[in-house]
Amino acid sequence: MILDFSIDYKTVYGEQLVLNVVADETAETAETTAYRMVTTDGLYWTCRMNIKQADLQPRLDYYYSVFNADGETTHEWLTEAHRLDFSALNGTHYVVYDHWIDIPEDTYLYSSAFTECIHHRRETDVKVTRFGKTLRLAVRAPQLRTSHRLAIVGAGEALGAWNPARMIPMCEHHYNEWVVDLDASELESHQIEFKFIAFNATDKADVLWETGMNRTAEVPRMSAGDVVVYSLSQAFFPLYDVRLVGTMVPVFSLRSKTSFGVGDFGDLKKMIDL
Repeated sequence: MILDFSIDYKTVYGEQLVLNVVADETAETAETTAYRMVTTDGLYWTCRMNIKQADLQPRLDYYYSVFNADGETTHEWLTEAHRLDFSALNGTHYVVYDHWIDIPEDTYLYSSAFTECIHHRRETDVKVTRFGKTLRLAVRAPQLRTSHRLAIVGAGEALGAWNPARMIPMCEHHYNEWVVDLDASELESHQIEFKFIAFNATDKADVLWETGMNRTAEVPRMSAGDVVVYSLSQAFFPLYDVRLVGTMVPVFSLRSKTSFGVGDFGDLKKMIDL
């Protein structure tokens, strides 16, 4: 299988962009395999990987970093790395168009307090497809609540003709990141126009449209077995931040008849029970 990665990142003379493949799912601590990228103008960087079928894993996690003669100078935000799922059964050539991911302003929405509790949703495997030619769209939408799911709708019959009732549901394969595979042979033109919408899992008629102008994506010339992947900019929705209340108290300020009042954790459990 051939993997081609492309990313726009402006470097200065002497800098080298590197693609780092993560050995496990935790980019901050995992061992990585580095692949040097190439460029002709210091802005548009590419990298090609060849993976034997026997070595192919269900997915690939990776991130980009910048090196110079002194070593690494910077890297992407590592809390959530890029993820590429090999769910297109007929895919033999993946072409990935990425963008550099800096620390987002809403980084708190990726913390375990939100992903595992407040906005908890289960990650799901990307649906297996058998398209001859596949167009994949990936987008992050951390604002979504627990009951929300993401979908795509757009111009043309293949994208539902802007009718929310005909939306195409997406898959949350990574915390706050959603993907959808489209059959490129059914797309009517060389450019698609679309938007993302959030719908309520219990009431699909309850939908929210993302803010901003309609999105567009090019549908390039593709051969059988091609999978073109676009990593898109974050989707924003007219959703206010969740307002939460709680209790903060120094443990040594808790008192009970069975404690010494010096920070007994047993008192903490009693307060929670109360």
